[in-house]
Amino acid sequence: MRRARTARVSTVPYRRSPGLVFYWDESRLVCFDCISGRRYAVAPEVLDFLHHLGDGTVNGGLDVNGTLRSLSRLGLVERVGAGRAWPWQAWMPEAAFFHFGTRGGTYPADPREQDVELRSKAARTPPPPPTKTTAGSRTRLASPQHIGELADVLKARRTWRNFSDAPVPAASLATLLQLTWGVQRWGTVAGQGRVALKTSPSGGARHPIEAYVLAANVKGLRPRAYHYDAATHELVDLRRGVSAPLIERLLANQDYYRGAAAVIVMTAVIARSMWKYPRSRAYRTMLADAGHLGQTFCLSATALGLAPFCTMAFREAEVERLLRIDGVTECAMYIVGVGARAPTHAARPGKISARRPT
Repeated sequence: MRRARTARVSTVPYRRSPGLVFYWDESRLVCFDCISGRRYAVAPEVLDFLHHLGDGTVNGGLDVNGTLRSLSRLGLVERVGAGRAWPWQAWMPEAAFFHFGTRGGTYPADPREQDVELRSKAARTPPPPPTKTTAGSRTRLASPQHIGELADVLKARRTWRNFSDAPVPAASLATLLQLTWGVQRWGTVAGQGRVALKTSPSGGARHPIEAYVLAANVKGLRPRAYHYDAATHELVDLRRGVSAPLIERLLANQDYYRGAAAVIVMTAVIARSMWKYPRSRAYRTMLADAGHLGQTFCLSATALGLAPFCTMAFREAEVERLLRIDGVTECAMYIVGVGARAPTHAARPGKISARRPT
């Protein structure tokens, strides 16, 4: 069998897009473009074309220019030198696919709809047990030692979904920001320079997480979006208005959070972690970092007698537009918030009311 003729494409300087992930969905070959966020079915022959494009050769029987133009419109190829290097290239494909592939979730108009669905599901298929029991000999442990007020705070921490109308004092917000995200002191790593030391650990001491405050009901602060400067302990006004309806919208229609006094968006500056760890596994450290900070925030708010919460349900693209970050070099990762406690809900602070507020 004669091999198909090949033709050099040096006159058409295209290269494969650096953000492509291909996978099979039953009988369909699907391409997910991490850069654009688009997902679409492609013909398997596209893979052969892209493979040969990598070494500068394509099947001579093809309409090379027309095919390249079509693939360019889809985002599968790009002109060499058309733009700067994609920042996530070092974390392709695993971390980039997970991060960009899980963006832009769909949320019901009323989050109570999911609760109704879960009740029905539990009746058919009960949820798995919350703890694991292992067979084997057992040793009864002593009661926990008394460690002072910390134990009380740990036991008192709850997720609140009901808040009073009272504003949160600016001093309390300042305390939360400084104890959670503020630089406590500076250290030095030989040959690498200065590193920030905070109350929570961070993978490689890189501290990629930044904090942005959406102040809705904080005494002494205008209802605006602010960036928290962790080094100087200052708020920088981003000149973007904040309101209860906006918070509800950004937090995926979770109307029970619209009464929060302040919402803090945690973003990740990926270059900080990627500089030290240019491998996909390092993405896990950014998620762990955000989790550490979220717990520190919730415990600190509990110690102050406030009502904290945390959520992963939010509209990334809208949050990032509000904060004027690009969602690529700096990305929204996690959200926490706080309000004044509603005394009538102290027994069940996380209860979701049966009806949406009017």
